Amino acid sequence: MEEINAYIEEEPKLNDAAVETEFNTEPTCKHATCNNVNDLDPSTAIECLSGGFENVGVLGKEELMKYANDPFWKRLRLMLHILFWVGWSAMLVAAAIIIALAPRCPSRADQKWYDRQVVYEILTESFQDTDPESQGVWKEGEGMGDIKGITSRVNYFLELKSNVLYINSIYRSDDNDHMAVVDHKSIDSALGTMEDFDQLRKVTKKKQMRIIMDFIPNHTGKTSEWFKKSQRKEGKYTEYYVWAQCDNKSDIYPNNWMSLKGGRAWTYDDIREECYLHQLENDKPDLNLWNTNVRQELEDILRFWLNKGVDGFHILNPEYLYEDQNFGDEILMSGKEGNAYTDFKHNQTSHHSENLKLLSVWKSILDAYSTKPGREKVLVVTAKDDVNSTMKYFEAGATIVRVTPFSDTGFSLTERIEAELSHMDIESNRFGWMYSNKDSSRLASLKPEQVKALMTLQATLPGVPFVYYGNEIGMTDHPSLPEPLKYRTPMQWNMKGTGFSKNTKWLAQNPNYVEINVEEENAVGNDFTILKVFRKLSFLTENESFQWGHMNLFRDKDLLMFTRKTEGFPGYLVAMNLGSKREMESFHGATGIPKNVKVVFHTHTDDNTVINLSDNSSVLETNHAIILEYE
Repeated sequence: MEEINAYIEEEPKLNDAAVETEFNTEPTCKHATCNNVNDLDPSTAIECLSGGFENVGVLGKEELMKYANDPFWKRLRLMLHILFWVGWSAMLVAAAIIIALAPRCPSRADQKWYDRQVVYEILTESFQDTDPESQGVWKEGEGMGDIKGITSRVNYFLELKSNVLYINSIYRSDDNDHMAVVDHKSIDSALGTMEDFDQLRKVTKKKQMRIIMDFIPNHTGKTSEWFKKSQRKEGKYTEYYVWAQCDNKSDIYPNNWMSLKGGRAWTYDDIREECYLHQLENDKPDLNLWNTNVRQELEDILRFWLNKGVDGFHILNPEYLYEDQNFGDEILMSGKEGNAYTDFKHNQTSHHSENLKLLSVWKSILDAYSTKPGREKVLVVTAKDDVNSTMKYFEAGATIVRVTPFSDTGFSLTERIEAELSHMDIESNRFGWMYSNKDSSRLASLKPEQVKALMTLQATLPGVPFVYYGNEIGMTDHPSLPEPLKYRTPMQWNMKGTGFSKNTKWLAQNPNYVEINVEEENAVGNDFTILKVFRKLSFLTENESFQWGHMNLFRDKDLLMFTRKTEGFPGYLVAMNLGSKREMESFHGATGIPKNVKVVFHTHTDDNTVINLSDNSSVLETNHAIILEYE
């Protein structure tokens, strides 16, 4: 009302004549015929109606005042004003109620790229050869897998839902194992070039894939420039390795230390006329990690590959990095003669406290490259059966600690899993579950009847699955090759045996490549080959409860069961029969879940039925595994 009065007060004053002229003039039209609109053609009528009239619809002061002061319009304005504020208040209250009562969105864990990715472990020389077909005798690099071969199989990795490649050592080395490294910053020529590696990283990065590489800090090869200069006591290189006085003619050594590979851990060097330490073979002299310059060299190597775009490192032999500086004897166990490595307690050469400190330093270097979310760098180590050592690696900053469910200490598979998980903090500790590698038997040779069930276990446990190339199709150890070559046979791509290479192969293929190969595993007609089961598991375990859900473990004789559940998402009961007879007692041992559950996965058959856990009718055949979903 005040606004209207103000408008009226500001209106220009008109004399009576002007008012009469302004308000009594008849409407006029630009078109003479506009007064008879009904007689006009359509276009002229539209123009008249839309703008042809002038001086129409202007209200004067008196008429405005009449509407402003009329009781009806006053009441209408008041009612509209009240309705506006009532409606606005009601919407505000309704919004508050909806926010308060609406179900909360389930919280999601702050996962990193490495949390639930399937890691595919590759022995480059045995994975894929890209050299053109040649004639005659095998030459180095022909019939041997190479870095280009890894690049050519990127789509295969993606089909497996594996976005992380762990590549075993490809460095220039003295040996065929690529462990006696002579140059940590160059590629072995038999496997390719640095340009090949750069291209691999470019392709994988475009596909949002990651690369983890071996890092070998314990030793080098004997032809390394470092070792040659140390032999000759040249400057700072003099103390790059662990040297000590000894008398090889009298068989007198600095102490009783033994090599893991057999024999004394000391070998006499004719050039330096001293003994050098080697905890592994004598072609792998141990570096002296007490030396500041050596540690700096190793840090430079890490930075070199990080600058190449590598996403992390697997630290080899971290338990042997430091030795006692005083060269004290190790403890001979009761009843032992002292001729073998296993005769001693390795209190001087294994698990030195400085090892963990050095791992922490390397982790800090990786962290300096973790500049943004998604660019985190990982430090991976492999632990043996000692659970305490596993936890110490985590405390030192290891991102992932690889362990195997199989045990050398007499524990059953279930007991081993229980031992590891009892120490696991699922929020911060990430186990890398592995079954085999280039130095140990393949899964299908260890447990041929349980491959699918154990793959189910590996895929659904909290942690990160590490899959050694070929395990996803059930490759086995070679029946006649010696260790460790029997674990390293070429990848079996097709039944002709030519998928790996058309050249003379560097290592004999397993004769069973005719039946066990990727081509056969993909064939139509069998939806439950090892490869197809592997893929099904890779897709299923992308669900939230498998990604970061809490785990409860249950045992009922040979029936291993556990649940994975996170709030707000479906939960899963995983059950597998690892015994020698069928289980018919249902899944009563699994508590805290609804009685009605749905079958979403089976290792051997299609089954999407709903199971009532209170029944005794459920049967799980031996070596079978099943996954049940519940709300």
